[in-house]
Amino acid sequence: MRQRKYDSLRWFFAKRSVWFCLFLLAVLVIFCLLAPVLAPYDPNKVDITAKFKGISLQHLMGTDYLGRDIFSRVLWGGRNTMGYAAFVTAISAVIGTCLGMISGYAGGYVDGVLMKASDVLRAFPGIVLVLIVVSIRGVGIVSVCAAMLFTRWIWYARMARNLTRSETARTFVMASRLAGSGWLKILRRHILPSILPEMLPVLVIDFGSALLAISGYSFLGLGILPPEAEWGMMINDGRNYMEHPEMMLWPGLCVVAVVISANYLGDRFRDLLEEKRS
Repeated sequence: MRQRKYDSLRWFFAKRSVWFCLFLLAVLVIFCLLAPVLAPYDPNKVDITAKFKGISLQHLMGTDYLGRDIFSRVLWGGRNTMGYAAFVTAISAVIGTCLGMISGYAGGYVDGVLMKASDVLRAFPGIVLVLIVVSIRGVGIVSVCAAMLFTRWIWYARMARNLTRSETARTFVMASRLAGSGWLKILRRHILPSILPEMLPVLVIDFGSALLAISGYSFLGLGILPPEAEWGMMINDGRNYMEHPEMMLWPGLCVVAVVISANYLGDRFRDLLEEKRS
């Protein structure tokens, strides 16, 4: 068993691109987490006399149209963008996986109700739900996250449901049921550990998708409100100053780096699972 796990890890890390993506994500996460220490300036401090300054030792990424340090805003903006993306992804994964396991294990009426509910919610485009929630609660990141949670759990629920139905028919699950184990114990001790490796690629890829969505909604002015920093909003701020591309360049590169890295690592996890099956 240990040898098999070692071979799987060695296969996963065999490509240099995996190490590069992990390094890139680690650097961005660590730098953003340490923003209170690493950021040289207050990200919201306005200094009109210093606007549109170029790259220098004082301002590593230059300044924006209000004289705010772009490097400081990228770090603090990353805390918001990646933090809310991780929050939405984690809550969606927990809710969807739990509902999916219950649906797949119970079957019958419970399965039918949960799957019909997911079909109804899936019929609505995400942007429509965001606009509905924003119109009720007002503009803000809380409204955006709440609207995203309405639909993002569906993919986890459907996958967990299908995997649970397959696991339920296995011998050790049937033996546990005959031994008198309750459904909650069976789901927690037998089915959940079996389906978690299959759920991991979805989780990693969905993190990149959630980050892109949050940046997009903030770009449209629906997410994080000024003067707080956020990558999507910073890109929107730079749209009116195309002659100063550094305002959009740095937050845009961060978004691209996180999304591509997450998607690549998720695909690599999926390939690993397929390699183990073959």
